[in-house]
Amino acid sequence: MKKRGISKWLALALAVALLLAGCGGPPASTSSTAAPQESKASEASSQTEESKPTEEPEESVADEPKADSTATGGTLRIGAYVLDTELANKNPLATSGTFTFMLDRIYEPLLTYNEKKGELEPALAAEYEWDDAMTELTFTINSDAKWHDGTAFSAEDVAYTMSVLKDNPTYDQYALWDKLSDVTADGDKVVFTCKESFVSLAQYLSKVRIVPKHLWEKEDPATFTNDTPIGTGPFVFEKYTVGTSIEMNANPDYWCGAPKVDKMLIVMYNSSPNCTLGLLNGEIDATTGTIAMSSIPEFLSKENAKMDIYAGLGNYSVIMNHENELLADPAVRKAMAMAINQPELISRGEYNGVLPTSISWLPDLFGDYVNEEAKNSLEFDLEGAQAVLEEAGYTKGDDGIYQKDGKRLSFTYHNASGAPAQQMEAGLIQQWLLNLGVEIIPKLATWPELTTLLQTGKYDLLQNGINFPPDPYAALNSCFNSSMTAPTGEPTPGLNYFRYRSDEMDALLAQASSETDEEVLKDLYGQMQDLLAKDFVFLPMYNSSGHIPYYDGTAMTGWTDYEAPVISNRNLINVHPVG
Repeated sequence: MKKRGISKWLALALAVALLLAGCGGPPASTSSTAAPQESKASEASSQTEESKPTEEPEESVADEPKADSTATGGTLRIGAYVLDTELANKNPLATSGTFTFMLDRIYEPLLTYNEKKGELEPALAAEYEWDDAMTELTFTINSDAKWHDGTAFSAEDVAYTMSVLKDNPTYDQYALWDKLSDVTADGDKVVFTCKESFVSLAQYLSKVRIVPKHLWEKEDPATFTNDTPIGTGPFVFEKYTVGTSIEMNANPDYWCGAPKVDKMLIVMYNSSPNCTLGLLNGEIDATTGTIAMSSIPEFLSKENAKMDIYAGLGNYSVIMNHENELLADPAVRKAMAMAINQPELISRGEYNGVLPTSISWLPDLFGDYVNEEAKNSLEFDLEGAQAVLEEAGYTKGDDGIYQKDGKRLSFTYHNASGAPAQQMEAGLIQQWLLNLGVEIIPKLATWPELTTLLQTGKYDLLQNGINFPPDPYAALNSCFNSSMTAPTGEPTPGLNYFRYRSDEMDALLAQASSETDEEVLKDLYGQMQDLLAKDFVFLPMYNSSGHIPYYDGTAMTGWTDYEAPVISNRNLINVHPVG
């Protein structure tokens, strides 16, 4: 048997000079990259300096630090740009329309991915091991974990959760049951049996929140809105005041140590500017990630103000619907991608606080798996972009818009309302596309509405982020496998919102899914990235990494006692009142 500790990838920190270049203030933290300021903490990731997979897995799980079990009192105040509609459904298995920051304080997966360390860490599993064929993955459950109602956590809860995903494919966001044949509980172990070797399974499972069988089996999971969520996490849901706040109590029995505050109050704001104003006025101790980038210099000028910047697992882009007849033409997609001035977008829109998304998708977090040639193959070239269209038979009309066979290059463009920087960035992109000779019809939507549009494909162009699991195969398969999409009008089973279909990509992914040789995998992933760069699947913007503003030493301190993002569970249990 191959026994593994909870560690997969080694991550390197990015110098905060990146943030300094755009903000003109002193560094507040020595973390990694930054995320879109209004994505309501996309809680995703990508990276900036190369990191490499470990050559050999660890033989055992490292000892985990525990917080002092004695709470020191007080209320931690976290600001969030969140809409009432995101609190109507508290089902942690739902893939859209929910408030993920709250759910992740309540529910946990078997493993968590630490964006600071670039590693998988224990959560509801203490360790895992593969059989020699890597078709059977066995987790030993965390014997210290218990549900908020006092019921002991068990392997049965894991097996039940996976059965819910099997019976309700809309919850199986990564189509795991296409790879799995069975999940069974056996004492303190839960065994995942795969149809063939599936080396990325542990990474995928870091994205699956486990629910309590003893409560959920009394409900219909397909329609259960979970008004009073019961999890295993460090905070216990207490009360939701509509449009105002969410009150959560510290879990005194949390397996990793009780939080050192009595309560956490999530203060709700209906827009990014209002959340930023609350932060600047000292109404809150931190946000879930929301801050108007233009306000970072003002924020950092305040006493005890800091920014936690780290690598993330997600990319922001203009998502193109390949089922649109005109966008199905690769010449159109190529010309549009060449017309986007990405460095200017990042400088003006993000104050140089983020890194670019590459046309080949994989972020630098994945180290040697990143195809550098494909990554650097796209350059801003407006004249070259117009030449691409003209060589493909498009001609400019009297209105300056290219057309072919009587069809004008005119598209709707959806982006977030209540998010000024997102709207400004959309304005830049729309102007660049107009300069190219493409007409854009702007459309605003709320974040939940954007997610619904992505899943159903009822859009032409849509500006948003896509988060993916911490594994190169998962990042490529979930977003570009034909099985992860659906015809326009039907919800996608995965993250292939582009409606991208490629027999060549599917064949490469099928080969990679069961491959265990690192060099072969590197070659396969390189070919996939070459294909994405050639097909111009999306319009790259930037990596949606994390940047969390917080005050350390004003009302609360202890934010960085554990090397992890400041608003991760591992750090939140250590935050306590000053003095």
